[in-house]
Amino acid sequence: VNPVTAAATDNLSTFALDVDTASYSMARAYLEAGSFPPPDVVRVEEFVNAFDYAYPRPSQGFSITVDGASAPFGAPGNQLVRVGIQGAEIDSGQRDPAVLTFVIDVSGSMQEPNRLPLVKESLRLLVDELREGDQVGIVVYGSRARVVLEHTPASERDRILSAIDSLGNEGSTNVEEGLRLGYDQAGRAFQRGASNRVILASDGVANVGATGPEAILRVIRDRAAQGIYLTTVGFGMGSYNDHLMEQLANDGNG
Repeated sequence: VNPVTAAATDNLSTFALDVDTASYSMARAYLEAGSFPPPDVVRVEEFVNAFDYAYPRPSQGFSITVDGASAPFGAPGNQLVRVGIQGAEIDSGQRDPAVLTFVIDVSGSMQEPNRLPLVKESLRLLVDELREGDQVGIVVYGSRARVVLEHTPASERDRILSAIDSLGNEGSTNVEEGLRLGYDQAGRAFQRGASNRVILASDGVANVGATGPEAILRVIRDRAAQGIYLTTVGFGMGSYNDHLMEQLANDGNG
């Protein structure tokens, strides 16, 4: 659906540091279920980003890998060129402390096994990866948003796991209120020099409050400018609204 851009007249481009890969997973799931994915699910850049190309890993900064071949389309003599960007990997023992605020959709649409139950399983695995200096807070939202866990040091593992185990389905889907409360909590727990991040776990459905992204995008952009970034993680298929989740993450530098 994107128009052809002639490199002879427009030879400059930009790339984003955030990497979206949801399109590949969703398209694959549609095919495995025996149907073609809707056209707006197929986004080429996310297919490209879904794979590891084993580019050289620099000790710091970025490496750039360029290769090319004859293009299988277009005019004879056209070349297809790939430019790969690989950032340095940070050893987990050297990373900054993480202040994580989970905003979790617990509405009725999250009842299926590949939704809220999978969120809880994922969070339990995450707890095992935390280390001293990390903190976790949990906000949930159905019809209304509420705090399940104030920011808690990773050393209090049992308290964090108990909060995760307590999560259950309730109400409709007020994602705006959930995000606002999550950002309030993240702002109170903000630490300079740490990785401050809000992580939204949802199927992307919004049916209560402001259901479009415009109402919350300004808050997300302002918080990103202050150093609190947003990552969105989509769960479930069918009604999963990846377009909404992608918009939110793009504005949150996540």
